[in-house]
Amino acid sequence: MPYYYYLAPTVLGGCLSTPLHHSYFLSWKGVNIMSLFSSTSKVHIAANFATILFVVTIILQLLLAIGILPISMAWGGRQSELTTPLRIASLASAVLLGFFIYVIRRRAGLIGDMPIPTTTRVLSWIITAFMAFNTLGNLASLSTGEKILFGPISFLLTVACLIVSASSLKS
Repeated sequence: MPYYYYLAPTVLGGCLSTPLHHSYFLSWKGVNIMSLFSSTSKVHIAANFATILFVVTIILQLLLAIGILPISMAWGGRQSELTTPLRIASLASAVLLGFFIYVIRRRAGLIGDMPIPTTTRVLSWIITAFMAFNTLGNLASLSTGEKILFGPISFLLTVACLIVSASSLKS
């Protein structure tokens, strides 16, 4: 059924006092798409998967910072020499990714007390958007290594973070 069917009671001349719930917009063939994100076990799996991928990315950033991986496979593929500012940027990235782990795990209810603070909910959406833009940047990179290695990792992180951020876990 097309999505406009769900809008008909409110928008197309129905009772305007009927509240329009967001699930009207996010339904397809009578199934609320957001319900796919509400299962606690699915959200926990997505958060744990994101944690693993973030840890892998932290390790890769540390390997870049100490010079084991060539710097040309990161930072857009535009750098040929590992400089001190690039080392610092890789270390800062590792720290930031550690913070991302905390926020995503907190949002999924794996750490901390319930209910989940609004700040955590907002931060999880910011992280999801950041990872989506990061995926685009990785895929547009001049470095084949960045496209092949970091592109898929950041895409999978985007999906996992989206599942966690869009979940309806409240308590």
